[in-house]
Amino acid sequence: MIEAERALAFEGPPCRPAKSTVGMGMTRRAAEAMVVILSLTVAAASGGAKEQAVERWKAVEVAAAANEADEALLGRPLSLALDAECLYVADAQDCAVKVFSKDGRFLRAFGRKGRGPGELTFPSGVSVVGGRVYVADKLNYRIQIFDGEGKPRGGYPVPFAPDKVFAMGAETLLITGNPTGRRAGEMLLHIYGDAGRLRWEGLEARSSSDPMYDTFRNMILVCPGEEKDFYVVFRSGDRTILRFAGTGVLRGKTPVDERHAFRPLDMPFKGPKKRLLGFCWAAARDRGLFYLSAPEPVDGKDLGPGRRLSVIDKDGRLQAVVELPCPVHRFVVEEDRVFAIDDEGGLRIFEIVR
Repeated sequence: MIEAERALAFEGPPCRPAKSTVGMGMTRRAAEAMVVILSLTVAAASGGAKEQAVERWKAVEVAAAANEADEALLGRPLSLALDAECLYVADAQDCAVKVFSKDGRFLRAFGRKGRGPGELTFPSGVSVVGGRVYVADKLNYRIQIFDGEGKPRGGYPVPFAPDKVFAMGAETLLITGNPTGRRAGEMLLHIYGDAGRLRWEGLEARSSSDPMYDTFRNMILVCPGEEKDFYVVFRSGDRTILRFAGTGVLRGKTPVDERHAFRPLDMPFKGPKKRLLGFCWAAARDRGLFYLSAPEPVDGKDLGPGRRLSVIDKDGRLQAVVELPCPVHRFVVEEDRVFAIDDEGGLRIFEIVR
């Protein structure tokens, strides 16, 4: 399996079977077996401070609207974005962006597999601002722009496979990339302005003699902030939240409360033993609070998405823990509502009860 496929196995839930096969006995574990790329030995969680009392908030599921249309089924949802009225989901398997109301009702989809205007190949990121929808068209090496109804409104190529995209205002995008390991000095963050002009790039990728090990060490999560600031969390190896200005200037580093503990992972690579410290599977930010989901052991041999969210304040302190009814791969938070993708690739909506 090529390196790109290995990395993508950790980007979201397993590819969902076609609708005609759902319910015919393919379990989640069987689906995972089709894409799993490593067997990770999980040591017991350690290294955190002695656990202290912390608030525990429940998450109650909100009954979502029934969706009968074939287009409403999510194949491989990798990114979520909200605007005032809708939820947008980038579906890499179906090469489309799918739009839902905030009660989970399917509204429309746009995009199809291809390389032409409005066509997509493995869309992995989506962001919405000012009536424009920005899509990271990953395997076409470009950013595409659509209006709210899904009509193409232009775009531009980028010299790397864009992973996630975040609209920081009119004509300004933050784009993340996955390093290839083929050259030194690759950057994880890129800010583009109008007409696809590169304004800044930074956060140099970690590199060693093992590109596959580096692939995992360089996986990051981004949370947009206020006034065009943005925050970066490494998925493993670093328990610090990095704050950047919209210009790319690093404004600060915030250590995260040790009660959100690492999960040590021994990587089964050849040669000397290599260990990752699993820290965060997915992240979101809302009203000044970070929501970090810790990875959880899966069958005692690797890690998967968690069902517990750590609520972290601006100073890195653990304020509360949200217990979800199920593990989630990706999520966004708006006030007390969590819009999430579960372990089967389905859309779930939860209300936080404090």
